[in-house]
Amino acid sequence: MPHLEDNIHTDPDFKPFHSYSQDGEDMLLRSLLAEGATDQSLYKGFFIDIGAHHPFRFSNTAYFYDAGWQGINIEPTPAAIKLFHQHRDRDINLAIGIGAQRDKRTLYCFEDSALNTFDEQVAESYGAPIVETAEVDIFPLAQILDEHLSAGPPIDFMNIDVAGLDLQLLESNNWEKYRPQFVLVEDVDSVAGKVDASEVHSFLNSKGYELVYKTPRTLIYSTK
Repeated sequence: MPHLEDNIHTDPDFKPFHSYSQDGEDMLLRSLLAEGATDQSLYKGFFIDIGAHHPFRFSNTAYFYDAGWQGINIEPTPAAIKLFHQHRDRDINLAIGIGAQRDKRTLYCFEDSALNTFDEQVAESYGAPIVETAEVDIFPLAQILDEHLSAGPPIDFMNIDVAGLDLQLLESNNWEKYRPQFVLVEDVDSVAGKVDASEVHSFLNSKGYELVYKTPRTLIYSTK
């Protein structure tokens, strides 16, 4: 008698998913988005990725791009944004930073570009050598979305990874006008059971978001 698992790889109903995220955030988000959807495989949504880092490595949006989605990728590292222009040609790819107001800031760059940050204290805390710095134009998030999305599609999710400047970024959005269904924020310092101490958590709660998942590095929020 054949075993069920003998033909699992040739079974048309068996469709393994490929996660690009560091801790499976894209698969958690896929499940959340699928709740209540008639056929999620046919849905082509829209995302915003701030501190996008790389088109594939540690990416919470690559899975969705592969599935036909589009979005806005914001990444100040010059070498990284070239990769987005090459591999994400359906997306809007912006080599800028996001902050409270129009400004210029110094970006501290490391051998591992995942560590790049505008926060000098965060950069010093890594204990790794800074390989270069770059002066980057900073814009409030609401201004960028007004320019690129004022008449665009609704935002299914926003991913934020800006190494210590998350609150400034969140405060620069117009939450009445641009309100993603889900918000993912990297917050490696938030310990399970003590998330309430996070300023990011308090801010998103005040805007009507509730925490639905926490991975080792990321808090995932949904509109209430």
